Amino acid sequence: MVRPLDTADHQAVRRLHERLNEYDTYMRFFTVYPAHLAALAEAICVADPSHYALGAFVDGTLAGVANYVALDVGDAPAEVEFALVVDDEYRMHGIGTLLLSRLTAAARQHGVTRMRAEILAQNAMVLKVIRDLGWSSALHRDRAEMHLDLDLDDVPSPAVAGG
Repeated sequence: MVRPLDTADHQAVRRLHERLNEYDTYMRFFTVYPAHLAALAEAICVADPSHYALGAFVDGTLAGVANYVALDVGDAPAEVEFALVVDDEYRMHGIGTLLLSRLTAAARQHGVTRMRAEILAQNAMVLKVIRDLGWSSALHRDRAEMHLDLDLDDVPSPAVAGG
């Protein structure tokens, strides 16, 4: 089940991030020891115009999260930065692709026109999701990082239908 997250999901979001091994933590945060998991979980679960998060639940367990945060100020942000994490146990089942597809559709509905992300070049899993969604042309390499700068007008509707 995929649904928007809210403040009641704070602990589930925190537990998901605490379950990540060192490698997955590094891929997500660019560090092995993030010191801000409680604050991050709270921020992900905020429901306001500048934040949005979706969670994928498998048998009641939060298996993945895709969220965005506005990069500009206003009632309807035009540009957001997004992040994705899927528990290792649930990878390779399309959860990441589904979450990003639905996050993109929700972003459009909320007036977002651009989505950005910073991805480590060695993060093959997330880069595969981006290729699967047809977003490869929006990727640009800068040393050890890939920058995704996605203009939602360039994203075909089937990629955001949320299937």
